Amino acid sequence: MSKEKVSARAWIIVSIVWIGYVVVNLANFSIGIMMPDIQTELSLTVTQTGWLSASSWILKALFSIPIALLLSRFNAKNIIQAVFAIVSVGLLLQGFAQNFVMLFLGRALVYGVAAAILAPLAVVKIKLIPKERMAGINGIENFTGPLGQVLGTAVVPFIIVTMGTWRNTMILMGVLAIIVTVVWSICCKKEDGMSEANTTGKAQKVQFLAPLKEACSHRTIWLLALGWWGTGLIWNAVYSYWPTYVHDSFGIGTEVSGVILGILPIASIIGSLTSPKIADKIGYDKPMICIWGFILPVAYFCMMITSSIPLLCVAVFVAGYGAYAFVPIAFTSIYKIKGISPQAVSIGMAMIFTTNGVGGALGGTLSAALSQSMGLEGALKVCCLFPLIFGILTLFLPEMGRKAAEKEQLKS
Repeated sequence: MSKEKVSARAWIIVSIVWIGYVVVNLANFSIGIMMPDIQTELSLTVTQTGWLSASSWILKALFSIPIALLLSRFNAKNIIQAVFAIVSVGLLLQGFAQNFVMLFLGRALVYGVAAAILAPLAVVKIKLIPKERMAGINGIENFTGPLGQVLGTAVVPFIIVTMGTWRNTMILMGVLAIIVTVVWSICCKKEDGMSEANTTGKAQKVQFLAPLKEACSHRTIWLLALGWWGTGLIWNAVYSYWPTYVHDSFGIGTEVSGVILGILPIASIIGSLTSPKIADKIGYDKPMICIWGFILPVAYFCMMITSSIPLLCVAVFVAGYGAYAFVPIAFTSIYKIKGISPQAVSIGMAMIFTTNGVGGALGGTLSAALSQSMGLEGALKVCCLFPLIFGILTLFLPEMGRKAAEKEQLKS
């Protein structure tokens, strides 16, 4: 049976948001490249730089659900437009920052707010994207995050050289965000972000929390949200401390470890784009979600026990692939919940973003705390175990793949 095609206009609409999300991740993950110059120019302490690094995860956890709840009152188009405008202000604020507070506030406005932008986009996608195409679309959407990471670490250094300073680079990103805001406001129509909850009046105000209650009533959302944080924890722990660990334990220089770690987002891009096709080919979603909760601990653990560069590259590739391979399929499983409203889909995604943010924040803080008593090696090895939580919980997910849907149709 042939699948309904995604219209050219739908591709344009979602691509605008994806481009904006790449800019956000570009700014977020380039902070490490800019940090030495920022620290020197603004006289920041080590504690302050640590807060700047952790802020994106913490604020992602704080803002995701509140922004998704706004869908009960406001049109998704307007919410996304407001988020892009706030991102523009945040990037410009960082470019003109004179102290730690301005810099922290700028990062809060950028990643804390923008991390939740994919939740309101869900409403737009439900309006424009055929259901059978959603997994593939989510795979492409999911790859924008690691693409921003790759560009943030590989391309930004050259942009800084071209622009002259880190400030000019931030301002350039702010201008790009302004352009995305304007293009979005022109191309996206009001009805693209409209749903049955976008009405006004006292009756609707009473139902402000209705999407949250609906999302919380679905087992699929709870299982994913309660398990997801473990994958975010080890991801940030590895990004924060693995280069230091292999340098101290195996004598691997930061230049080499940086190149090896750069495989993570590249593998993530591959995982995002290929996993939905594999799931569709085999006809089952659940195995492609839960299996990575058991493979990831092994891959991350291998990164901690070998000094062989080829083996490290293989382990990092598997970790990067698995860390993102399950994401588009898991998100699509929320869309597939029978009878779920677009607002509840957004809230479900926001709940996952929240727990992922908590896990990412814990990845840095827990690793640091554990290293005080058991050393960095012991701390990272403990963190390797946390994806098992995701693997175990997702074993209880219902099967929503193609073959399950076909069996359901035959029954009816």
